[in-house]
Amino acid sequence: MPITRPPRSSLARSLSRPVRKVVLTILTLILMASATDSRAQTAPREEAFSTLRLGLGSGAVFRQRGMQGWTPGVETRLTVDTPYAGGRLRFDGAYRAWTGDDAATGITGRDGTVSTADLPDVRTVDVLAGWGLSNATNAPISLDGGLLLGNRFMLFDLPTGTPARFESEMLVGPWVRVGRAIGPMRVFAEARALRVLTRPRWETVGLTGGIALEADSPRWIRWVLR
Repeated sequence: MPITRPPRSSLARSLSRPVRKVVLTILTLILMASATDSRAQTAPREEAFSTLRLGLGSGAVFRQRGMQGWTPGVETRLTVDTPYAGGRLRFDGAYRAWTGDDAATGITGRDGTVSTADLPDVRTVDVLAGWGLSNATNAPISLDGGLLLGNRFMLFDLPTGTPARFESEMLVGPWVRVGRAIGPMRVFAEARALRVLTRPRWETVGLTGGIALEADSPRWIRWVLR
């Protein structure tokens, strides 16, 4: 089930309203957090790669566009972020299974026809990296927001050797996370809008909840990252 990429010139025009709304929300929240942080005069800027924050969460898609024939399952997401360049450098990995509907309305082709055949299940793995801003890490309530860019690897439930059984597409999107410190850990809720760079467009808006732990980075990790 091949999915074609759009021309590069159409990328800016292809961002949907949900993505733009999330971007505006992130910018607003970051400005609010920056103002609050400046007034509070909290801890100075952290040294690059001085700490690592590991997060584990589970999430759901509450809005999608372009893949109506597939029902998204629960996502499992692992995040790692560290101070860098006045913000936080972040790496993500996520897994999700999508169930193909029987005799479903699938992807609309370039010629305007719509597939109504049974759709195969598909498993996706997202690998992303990005950067964002954050208020003070020692604050009881944390606020983070930024942009992620990476790849979505897709394995369709088709016989081995079938063309287009495995595909890989780029994706990009903004995110915003609110956290609350509880003892040594931090619980968080995160909203994310992702745009897979395919034609037709494939966009999802999802919410993830989980826990995060932060610790000093081992010396060897600092050496590798620097």
